[in-house]
Amino acid sequence: MNRQKTPSAVPRDAVGRYLAKATQGSGVRAVALAGEEGALLGGARSAGAAASDDDLALLAALGAGCADRIAGYAELDELVDAVAGDDDFYATRLTVCERTLYLASIGARVPQQKKIAAELGQLLAPVLSA
Repeated sequence: MNRQKTPSAVPRDAVGRYLAKATQGSGVRAVALAGEEGALLGGARSAGAAASDDDLALLAALGAGCADRIAGYAELDELVDAVAGDDDFYATRLTVCERTLYLASIGARVPQQKKIAAELGQLLAPVLSA
């Protein structure tokens, strides 16, 4: 049985740098990776974006909350609008090291998600597979 690692054990800066590089030039204004419980594992924002670390944590939580939902929830929609503003919001589920993680972005959909999941798996394997 896999022992759950705490989100603090994840190399947040390395994940953020990877996401920044992976989304460069894609139109993504902000991107966040969340764990199974919605905690921020890493995130990045474009040079002109005014998002704070708290905004990235909220984006991560929203991604986890929205990626699997089928029916709409007015309260969740209001939070998405508050975080994304006039930009589009995207959320998807990824499988990384046999774990469900969530990727959320503002401005554009994160490209090449299967490749990103595989590369995040290499980056996070020491933490998530232990």
